[in-house]
Amino acid sequence: MVSSFFTSCTKSLKNDINDLKKQVDSLNKYNSELRGQVGNITAILGANEPITSITTFIDNNNVTRTVEDTYKFKANSYSTQRMIKNDDGTYDIYIERFSDVNWNEGAWVAFTYNPVTKALTYKRGGQYWSIPNPYNGNARFDENYYSTGLTLNITINRIDVTTGDISLNFSAAGTAAYTAGINSWYVPNPGKPVSTNFAFTGKLKVLTRD
Repeated sequence: MVSSFFTSCTKSLKNDINDLKKQVDSLNKYNSELRGQVGNITAILGANEPITSITTFIDNNNVTRTVEDTYKFKANSYSTQRMIKNDDGTYDIYIERFSDVNWNEGAWVAFTYNPVTKALTYKRGGQYWSIPNPYNGNARFDENYYSTGLTLNITINRIDVTTGDISLNFSAAGTAAYTAGINSWYVPNPGKPVSTNFAFTGKLKVLTRD
């Protein structure tokens, strides 16, 4: 009778253990699916391909001010991540990330890339942010619009025009001559030096221009 009791208890315990194992397997599967969903959402938003940008400029008291932020959001369309092939074989590339749905703060870079010569032309980019007056929340660098006193470098670490994979570094600096000569809206403090630096690694949408 005692033996029968222990046999029954052992069987019951095994059943309980098996049930627990099934629950654990079920939870693991659910967590795996949930992680996948979170990963998909993160990719759609752009949080897995952020831009951390740093802009410094001199204020009216000759003190260096720093604007630094990480921008994680992107548009669902190709508007903020595109690599468009032109008829001549070059590619127009545009990348942008912003902080929220209001699109009031962010960083961006654009240029034309020649896969044969590896040359970059029409280089431009910058950072924009919310900042109290009297300073503008914008640091724009464009060698085609105004280049006096401008140093603008875009270093391509990796690029694949087939898949859209790209990794780059953006570095731009404008002297007092640059900020005094360009449209005042494009710089935080006209007549004072400004610089912006950031990096980006991600995947762009590859398109062909109509």
